Amino acid sequence: MGNPFVRTLLTAVVAVALATGACLAASVLWPALREPWVLIVVGGIALLLAIMAGILGSYELTTARGWLLLVLDHTWSLPNTLFGAVVGNIIYPFFGNPSTSLSAGKEWVSYKARGASGFGVTVLQTLGTVNIGGAGNHERVHLLQARILGPIFLPLVGISYVILTLFQCVWSLTIGLILRLAKVRDTAWFRAPATSAVPGFWGWIYFATPMELWAYGTEP
Repeated sequence: MGNPFVRTLLTAVVAVALATGACLAASVLWPALREPWVLIVVGGIALLLAIMAGILGSYELTTARGWLLLVLDHTWSLPNTLFGAVVGNIIYPFFGNPSTSLSAGKEWVSYKARGASGFGVTVLQTLGTVNIGGAGNHERVHLLQARILGPIFLPLVGISYVILTLFQCVWSLTIGLILRLAKVRDTAWFRAPATSAVPGFWGWIYFATPMELWAYGTEP
């Protein structure tokens, strides 16, 4: 859609209508979602992200794909979209700026890092439909995961981190520590492979989560 104003207006109107409508539909299971303040907050977050997406041309509204993903992101995957809109847009401005080249037609809002290395360059991240650093090797896979799993995506990520963190801590303070003291291992904790973006103690926890195993498994 050539006119940025029309594209942004249309994206915003549709996003807010879908997001508030999804809350009303879900209120059948959770009545609190129909509270006016909830609808205002959800609609406001959706509006701000939609304005960004519209300006950057994230959704190509001249194609069926663009419309389908706009609808999907603000209905089935709405919790992920809202999470990314809030957390991503709080953190990422410290490291980069919204990028048209990384966002246009990509169905996400992507920040381009200001630095030459570090977060957003060597370590990329995607939260919902908000990203820093671009596609990289597998960031688009996380976008796909959120769209497939919808409202269970974030709980699965959270639960997997809790379980793996507990396992890593218990191992490192017991069997791992014994093996380290016996010089059978050079660390008491499990280590992630060299391909992991996160090293050290937390690297294995990050790499071993189902979503990261899935994402890294798509790399050549």
